[in-house]
Amino acid sequence: MEKIENNNIVRKSYTIDDLFKLAEKIEDEDLRKKVIDFIKNPIPTHKDIEDTNITLEDSPASIKWHHKYKGGLIEHTLATTKMALKMAEALEEVYDLKLDKDLIVAGGLLHDIMKPQNYIKDNETNKYDHISNFHLEHLTLMVAEMYKKDMPMELIKIVASHHGEHGAMRPDSIEGWLLHYADNLDASLNDIAIRICQARARDMGIDENDIYNIFTPLKIYEMRTKEGKEKLKEYLNDIFIENSNN
Repeated sequence: MEKIENNNIVRKSYTIDDLFKLAEKIEDEDLRKKVIDFIKNPIPTHKDIEDTNITLEDSPASIKWHHKYKGGLIEHTLATTKMALKMAEALEEVYDLKLDKDLIVAGGLLHDIMKPQNYIKDNETNKYDHISNFHLEHLTLMVAEMYKKDMPMELIKIVASHHGEHGAMRPDSIEGWLLHYADNLDASLNDIAIRICQARARDMGIDENDIYNIFTPLKIYEMRTKEGKEKLKEYLNDIFIENSNN
């Protein structure tokens, strides 16, 4: 979300503390500690993998697709985890189920935590790319570390299967499917919104990251839905074009 400060639009920034707050919902004390410790130090332990020094707070969630901007990973992690929890609550209410929400929270928080280990940042352009000496993809890295840290097998399976039908394995539990669908929904919506932002950035002749510095892509999508394309263009022109001429 965005807020107004001194007549300027300020986009909300999330921090690692927001992840810790969600982790506190894990009732199992041992699992909660393992998840929090992992979030504090999400670095692969293999001797041949060097730390990219990209933090969870700064990292995008992808390079070309959804949440492709600074802070995108932590946004995606929070949204995915919270959506999976809400869906679990709805299913419990309607179908009289008792789902393991500890696994849902832990899986949501950890499912993409290794992504920063495959990225590099260009400090001159402030843009991200894949490292040239590409590490193992994030899910393989994550599963390996979860085994090493003696995470519960049910949690490892949920994280390993969060790509659903298109991954190495399909979910085999309701909790696993909920994480998959929450992950896919948030990524898909953000990807649609990214394309809208890219189109508006081309219209104005600006870098698309200028938009992401102020708005979340989904906020732009919401504004276009409510106000229409032309109103959105006028609004963004007032912010990015007229202000740049003053």
